[in-house]
Amino acid sequence: MNDLLAALTAAHFGAFTSRDAYACGYHGQSLSQLVRRGRVLRVGPGAYVDRDRYEAASPQRRHEMAARAVVRTFDGRVCASHYSALTLMSLPVFGAPLDHIHVARTVDSLSRRRPGLSIHTAYAPGSGCVVGGTLSVTPALAILGAAMACGIETGVVAADAALASGRTTVDDLQTWLGRLSRHRDVTRARQVVRLADARSESVGESRARLLLNALGYRPIPQVEIRDPQGRLAGRVDFLLEGERIIVEFDGLMKYADAHGRDALAAEKSREDRLRALGYEFVRLTWADLTRPSTVERMLRMAVARASARRAS
Repeated sequence: MNDLLAALTAAHFGAFTSRDAYACGYHGQSLSQLVRRGRVLRVGPGAYVDRDRYEAASPQRRHEMAARAVVRTFDGRVCASHYSALTLMSLPVFGAPLDHIHVARTVDSLSRRRPGLSIHTAYAPGSGCVVGGTLSVTPALAILGAAMACGIETGVVAADAALASGRTTVDDLQTWLGRLSRHRDVTRARQVVRLADARSESVGESRARLLLNALGYRPIPQVEIRDPQGRLAGRVDFLLEGERIIVEFDGLMKYADAHGRDALAAEKSREDRLRALGYEFVRLTWADLTRPSTVERMLRMAVARASARRAS
């Protein structure tokens, strides 16, 4: 790859088009040689990515690179949409099929689908923005589109992160929800707007909150619990409304080094303070989020322990 194409590719996060390559001095045969030599990967008609950068990237970043390349091949006629737009914005895309790219037309109402790509009809004026040099729908529209394409969990995870980071607002989501009222899958989008919560601090917490809601509990996120003297005893991921049950989502926390041992000691001290105030704990892991019956049993046992504690 010559210096001109390398610089252009870097400016577009590892993506380029055949048109870009021709402008940098390549022709059809020399571009094909780059592919055969393993320097670049073809990710769509006329769409390419830097192979080294692509193979070193996470699945979400790979999708972003491919989406940027594909959008550029349409020369302004489409923008990234649905969860493809979310990857441009570095918003989480949990549960999305990352081998399929979504774009929306910018000027007409034709839609089509081809292997690995869905081209949607144009949205209303004001639906577009530019993210890192690539045309995209707005964050709110991307979230609702992802929900309609992939389900409520995908939408809520993205909405929580976008609200927490200020990338969108509840008003933005409500506005676009009204404009999508005739879409066949709009019920999913309505649920996402109802359930989204800016207090979530991770994908795991968003998923845990959805599971707790589905099991019939009312989890209140990020609650500060104080002792009778008003001193902070601890801040918890969730407190179940009407219960003295704390639910914590545990990610990949390591306690091997000195810093980790200090963190473990601080966590134990916090838990001891909260237990002394009469609270019971339920700790959820990633694996638990796919085992609702297990989580329901854990919660029932915690409720029973809290009831026994009050009765004693």
